[in-house]
Amino acid sequence: MPSQRFVGRDRTCPSRMRKATATVYWLVPAKPERELFRDIIRILCKQFDAPKFEPHLTIHVSAKDRQSPKRILPQIKTAPIQLSVRGVGFSSQFTKTLYVRFKSSKLLEKLVVDLSRGTKSRAKSVRDLHVSLLYKKIPVRMKKELAATIKLPFREVIFDSIVAVRCALPTRGRTDVEAWKIVARKSWKE
Repeated sequence: MPSQRFVGRDRTCPSRMRKATATVYWLVPAKPERELFRDIIRILCKQFDAPKFEPHLTIHVSAKDRQSPKRILPQIKTAPIQLSVRGVGFSSQFTKTLYVRFKSSKLLEKLVVDLSRGTKSRAKSVRDLHVSLLYKKIPVRMKKELAATIKLPFREVIFDSIVAVRCALPTRGRTDVEAWKIVARKSWKE
């Protein structure tokens, strides 16, 4: 069987388990919503012995870094982005165990296009925009109960910064989440 080649191999994994690596760009919620999301994530992580992570909304994945994220982010011009909440959902996908769904906006779509130009990669509209609350394999019944229980005290969230994160793809477990590394950050605080 021919060996598989991966772009940006993670050199710390044994050869048969190597994963592709990428730079993933996140929008980060502004306060006070960021603090509420952090609290919910912290509580769920403790309750389910799940990996901890920062609240974020993934907007772009760049498999090849043609330019450093530290050079790309200063070129991105935008204002804080406000998105409407669509509700709380769940899925069988590890990275979408339990999450808050959002509606897109023209400003977000423009940001994705600008970011794609900066990274010299194809612009893809983000499907199913979300901020995850839990990464853990749990029974469907439990996910359904959690999704029905979580009631957010707001209908819109402002995202006021963007973060570039280096990670292995796909993210399938705790070690993948714990290996995420922030490589650049930019804030658009008003």
